[in-house]
Amino acid sequence: MIIQDCNVSGKIVLLRVDFNLPIVGSTIQDLTRVLRVIPTINYLASSNAKTVIISHLGHPKDRDDSLSLQQVIEPLSELLNRQVSFVDDCIGDKVNTAIKLMMPGDVILLENLRFYPEEELNDVDFAKKLSSVADIYINDAFSCSHRNHASIAQVTKFLPAYAGFCLQDEVNHLEEIISCKYKPTVAIVGGAKISTKINLLLSLAKKVEFLILGGAIANNFLLIQSFNIGKSLYEKDAENISLEVIKVAAQNNCKIILPQDILVAKDVNYKLGLIRGDLSFILDNDVILDIGPKTLDEIRQILLSCEAVLWNGPLGAFEYPAFSNGTFQVAREIASLTKTKEIKSIVGGGDSLSAIHAAGINIEDFTYVSTGGGAFLQYISGNEMPGLSVL
Repeated sequence: MIIQDCNVSGKIVLLRVDFNLPIVGSTIQDLTRVLRVIPTINYLASSNAKTVIISHLGHPKDRDDSLSLQQVIEPLSELLNRQVSFVDDCIGDKVNTAIKLMMPGDVILLENLRFYPEEELNDVDFAKKLSSVADIYINDAFSCSHRNHASIAQVTKFLPAYAGFCLQDEVNHLEEIISCKYKPTVAIVGGAKISTKINLLLSLAKKVEFLILGGAIANNFLLIQSFNIGKSLYEKDAENISLEVIKVAAQNNCKIILPQDILVAKDVNYKLGLIRGDLSFILDNDVILDIGPKTLDEIRQILLSCEAVLWNGPLGAFEYPAFSNGTFQVAREIASLTKTKEIKSIVGGGDSLSAIHAAGINIEDFTYVSTGGGAFLQYISGNEMPGLSVL
């Protein structure tokens, strides 16, 4: 059920969002997740609902002021152009009193759900207390919907539950990719650990025409082709995983693309890179940290031939300037093709989002940038999402 299906006028709405924002010191580094839920909050406020926002922030072991959601009040109020009130608890008398004083159209934000361990334990009594103050529950936190937590799954046992606009957008855009609507489609998957992306790779190998692998994930595939990867990062005991992905890809006419050439560290501080134009020339002390120009050219040609691209994970150690070119150039190429309407682009994963920001690219230059992270991987992999199942 979706938010458009219910009459929220005069109702108290418990709105679950994801305000788990990157904060350094006392400065919020990125407000994307806040921006994404503004349409839902504005819709509720303009429909004369009383909106009670709940979220988590970080992984507190107890009450921790550095992880208080009070830090979000100022930017949230500015984006909504209305003052949002804050309650320094998420259940109990303070919350009950604040809600009794609310007028239609008012918005309040409650304190960090994870100050109570019962949230992550999916505790029934905690969910009952959360829901007791409201008439309707709306989930607008796709990025948390893979978690079996009290405010995501358990609370729906006590309130009529609906999906907000942000959650709907996430699902609709991801569905367009995995439903094989666009052909050919290319998936670009990078990052450090193949073990965290087994189901993703197997799922994509059944659906896309091209599967481009980069980062340390690609090293595992180079290894089973008997290439020396020197001292590069890889996962032990990942051979069977790699072989299974190759098998599934072959069965589904999906072409796996691995680096043709690579950039290796020339110094221990990763400030200088050296191109190995032939994978046969990789030395025992080499550390592979980026893709080379021949690989970049191949990726460009594939992107030009495709109607859609799904990108998850960097293609190298982009946090080091000497090894950022591969990831940044691919990001720029995808953004450029998206702006000229030559390709539909879906980007997911925190590292991909960080790479986009580091490359100085506007996220609006892509068709859709998911706020999902783990939820993105779960959904594309076809795994059950507790927060979506209950809706």
